[in-house]
Amino acid sequence: MNLKTPQLSIIIPTWNTADITLNCINSIQKYLPKTFFEIIVIDNASADNTSDLFSKNKNIIYVRNSENLGFSKACNIGVKYAKSDYLLFLNSDMELVDSSIVDMLSFFQKNSNCGLVGPQFLNPDKSVQGSVFPPQTSLNAFREFWLNQKSYSKYFPAGDNPLSVWAISGGAVLIKKELFEKIGGWNEKYFMYYEDLDLCRQIRKSNLKIYYYPKCKLIHRHGASGANLANSDNQWRRLIPSSILYHGYFNHKLINFIIWSGQKIKTTGN
Repeated sequence: MNLKTPQLSIIIPTWNTADITLNCINSIQKYLPKTFFEIIVIDNASADNTSDLFSKNKNIIYVRNSENLGFSKACNIGVKYAKSDYLLFLNSDMELVDSSIVDMLSFFQKNSNCGLVGPQFLNPDKSVQGSVFPPQTSLNAFREFWLNQKSYSKYFPAGDNPLSVWAISGGAVLIKKELFEKIGGWNEKYFMYYEDLDLCRQIRKSNLKIYYYPKCKLIHRHGASGANLANSDNQWRRLIPSSILYHGYFNHKLINFIIWSGQKIKTTGN
């Protein structure tokens, strides 16, 4: 590792995603100045060749957990090894396309009201992917699934200017280490999913803003980092425990009923 303190600690949790994690790291090393960053890989007891690829790599900090602790715990473990004042949590299925993360960090540092900032996500074909959440309320769910108003699902704002938003996807989020520790880090009650919404909720409670920074663009191979958790027919079941934790049992049931019934009516109507 470089003796000079890096400006950014990039924390990448991984579980059985050796190849896409390698692609992610290669893209970081390709586009960012060597003294700008450090890479911390937290391996949740992968059974593939993750350890073989990274355990002896002197250019990264590699930590292997004895079991799969989930996204939140893995990220919190990574912070313990971070030397920088700024943390970038990056899913293993993300890839840089240029050096614009440097600009995103500069934006963060110049805006004292910024608590959290995230880039624009791109699909592998370079089309824009939704990464911003509108308020996740039952009313917004009703508007979208009953009234056909786009108000609940992830979206991407128009334009290239930084924008204050309600919440952003946890696939790539930048935060100051001091603030991260002050709000208690990632909530470890969430094994996977909804932890990003919970983190954004803590930022809003701190009276700080969440920014979408579209001038920074990253490719997101959506779902690749969690593809091995369940087959395609049962992917939705992974969301239930975290949804109940985030919304509360009653709101979870209400929102899911609104979504289910709205989709049912559309299907029947067709």
